[in-house]
Amino acid sequence: MMDQELLQRCRNRNFDQIVVVVKDLFQEMAAMQKIKKVVPGDIRLCTGELCTGLGAALNYTEKRATYFYENINLCIVQPVSGETLYKKYLDRFGEGICCVRERVSRELFDRAMEKFREIHLNIAQFKNTDENTSAWVDLSDELGVLFEIITEDSEKQNPLHTIGERIAQINITTPNVRQTIEKLVAYLEIGPWEVGRQCNATAHDCGFLVDGVVKDAEFDFLLAILVCGNIEWEVIEPVKGPLVYYDFLKRRGPGYHHVLQEIPQARWQQVIAQYEENDAPLACKGSLGPIDWCYMDTEDALHFYSELRSDAVMDRLPDGYVQYFYPGVIPD
Repeated sequence: MMDQELLQRCRNRNFDQIVVVVKDLFQEMAAMQKIKKVVPGDIRLCTGELCTGLGAALNYTEKRATYFYENINLCIVQPVSGETLYKKYLDRFGEGICCVRERVSRELFDRAMEKFREIHLNIAQFKNTDENTSAWVDLSDELGVLFEIITEDSEKQNPLHTIGERIAQINITTPNVRQTIEKLVAYLEIGPWEVGRQCNATAHDCGFLVDGVVKDAEFDFLLAILVCGNIEWEVIEPVKGPLVYYDFLKRRGPGYHHVLQEIPQARWQQVIAQYEENDAPLACKGSLGPIDWCYMDTEDALHFYSELRSDAVMDRLPDGYVQYFYPGVIPD
């Protein structure tokens, strides 16, 4: 797919759900309410039948709580019975973000399924009922993630409560940015990517947790980024320094690491203080031009990190930040 075709393909895409798999749904809900001050718009016990990649029927039961943000849903899933893909993911990687779902037209759904089969991707799970047609691609061996597509005519939930905030970004952390974005383009047609570098030379006012104290330190990481439809995708490769990504990769390998929310600059310090008051301390921070960012350590409580970013407008990227574009000319 050529650069312009890829750009056009990504312009209007709709990623409508992020799934977090957990062992105890109500414990996760309590932590979400305490730390993020949000409540779910839908809680349900889901039972039914799925089709595995081998064509066998699979009966399952799951507990779910769904948080309806302005642009995307955050769905907390506790597998109860049945060897579903979420259950297998939980057993292999532990609790955390496991899947992103895209809602597509029936035409694009059929096209995607045909492509997945042509390139021999593992369509590990399928569901087709009067209300729901969806398929899950298992990319856990290569990227540490799951990806679901669902048709636009599938049943949509009617939430009792919505959250007046946006989840601005989903992150994949990896030991190799270049290989990961190449696969995301080839498999899921997510791209084109701008690959940049944050380090002491390009960022400022940085701090990282060292021996229990957030302090300045030498650091370096590569990040690939793009706005794809209704959400920003980011891929990060740690290079040097006391970065939170290393423990994640050591523990479970590549995968979805964090979600990001933008915070009005006027509320920046207030929001950070609220997290810290609720046992979610600051793990690292920095600024890129006029934009502040930080990670709050919600991993123990929520099983993923929460990144915050101020809503300042970037007028100019620092010298040395942009490394290359993909697809495009990639340096050796």
